[in-house]
Amino acid sequence: MKDKKLLTARIIMTALTVAAIGFIFGNSSMSAEVSAEESSYVMEFINRVLCSINSDWSLNDFVVRKLAHFTEFAILGALLTITVYLYTGKRLKSLVISVPIGICIAVSDELIQTASEGRSCEIRDMLIDSSGVIIAALCVILIITLISKRKEKLTEGVKID
Repeated sequence: MKDKKLLTARIIMTALTVAAIGFIFGNSSMSAEVSAEESSYVMEFINRVLCSINSDWSLNDFVVRKLAHFTEFAILGALLTITVYLYTGKRLKSLVISVPIGICIAVSDELIQTASEGRSCEIRDMLIDSSGVIIAALCVILIITLISKRKEKLTEGVKID
């Protein structure tokens, strides 16, 4: 039963990770005009929400786009790390494998943009994307470590002789 649950979790997480990569690459293949239009919808929505809670803050297009870069790669970093952990069962190995893969995807993502009309490859975006991957991967490993420590502590109290 445990093997079946692990296999199911591996399949689901692998599919989600591949879907996230597809989403990221799909966004990169959009023309500058389409990408800007999507960003403006998000910016308007966020600014309406901020206004409705009487916030003095508002976001501009640049901030929304950079937050989108960070967020989509943070999600990817979390998915990659969980997926690799499900296959390896090792926290450090999961980090060592998932972070370089995430960074390679970040670089590839920016290179894809060079083939999209009006888009360019930005080193700054590669760094933002990579930061999202690294921070999320570290958070996932921290959570896995805390869960493992908690399980160890709980099983310690229940010794069967």
